[in-house]
Amino acid sequence: MQTHRSFLEDIIDESVELLPMAPVDFDALLSKGWRLLGYSLIRHNFAICRGRICRTIPLRIRLDDQPFFSKSQRQLLRRNAGLDVRCAPIVITPEKEALFNRHTRRFSDRQPLSVYSFLHPEANDTPVPGLEFSIYEQSKLIACSYVHLGANAVSATYCFFDPDIAQRSLGSFTMLLELELAQRLGKQYYYHGYCYDVPSQFDYKLNFNHLEAMDWKSGAWAPRPRMPVRPWQGLAQESGDPHG
Repeated sequence: MQTHRSFLEDIIDESVELLPMAPVDFDALLSKGWRLLGYSLIRHNFAICRGRICRTIPLRIRLDDQPFFSKSQRQLLRRNAGLDVRCAPIVITPEKEALFNRHTRRFSDRQPLSVYSFLHPEANDTPVPGLEFSIYEQSKLIACSYVHLGANAVSATYCFFDPDIAQRSLGSFTMLLELELAQRLGKQYYYHGYCYDVPSQFDYKLNFNHLEAMDWKSGAWAPRPRMPVRPWQGLAQESGDPHG
């Protein structure tokens, strides 16, 4: 059994200032477990879950294989086909900030102060070009999601949505839109953040075909089987997840 001492001896907890860079350099950082968070690029191989230290597992989805979406994912796309989906360069507006504030009220702890906890003020081109999906229902903004484009990869940056419309599964829906965009752009990988090595609210990230996970020690990526959400209870929602 691994001890806490041995875990702490190989801890990774790094952060660098977010600056403009070449898309190919952004790809290289993603492949080493880095991700965007506000004004920084960060990577860490540990987290706290239910009061205990656990491992993080960097994830990505390989886009060059078919069939891609599962039956339930295709059904979700059809169920939300009537929504007004707009894709454009990132622009933060008062309307989007108001929706973000509604979204974050559902977090029981670690409530972020503003959308800029997750998005750089110049997220449209820092560190690489950024795009947003704005989702409207009858002219009402109900969800926003943000991605950044590398040379060969797309990184999911953040998503927020109206918590009163849970039945539409808007976090998962925008993730599917991002995956479709990445495929249309001819990218090879879609990076969607971390999960934990214990059951958590991030397990939905494992329920995808063509999933790959990174080993922190070797830096190698390897296929990981698609996994349904594992049972977990008593977890407070955390605020630092790309798709909420």
